[in-house]
Amino acid sequence: MVYNIRPRAAAVVLRNENSEILLVLHRWREGCESWILPGGGLNPGEQPEEAALRELFEETGLRGRNPRFLFEGRYSKGVSSTFLVEVDPEAEATLGHDPEDVGKGHILLQGLAWFPIADVAELPEVKRALECLPTLLSD
Repeated sequence: MVYNIRPRAAAVVLRNENSEILLVLHRWREGCESWILPGGGLNPGEQPEEAALRELFEETGLRGRNPRFLFEGRYSKGVSSTFLVEVDPEAEATLGHDPEDVGKGHILLQGLAWFPIADVAELPEVKRALECLPTLLSD
């Protein structure tokens, strides 16, 4: 595996008294699909927390604030930093797009949904976030 080609950042967004988590459905070029946290690669000169907020807006239309670091993990192209992000409780999430898809004939983002945490607790990113949340939420 090659690391540090493109760092990325992701956002954990919770609602309904922290019982639901927002995930986006990605269809990868190989044809498989997976539900993951909103996120993506950092732009040159961009800080991870800035990227998490930008990617959240691009993919879901939600304006995040107060990003709080949760964890860092490896992925196929480098390191991914994940942040707990607040959004307006009345704001509606809407499926956005990945600007890198423009003109390529492949649409990465296929859907978004709020999931009861218990239903997705075993997804790797969600599992890791849940391990970090109790301390952060008690602040």
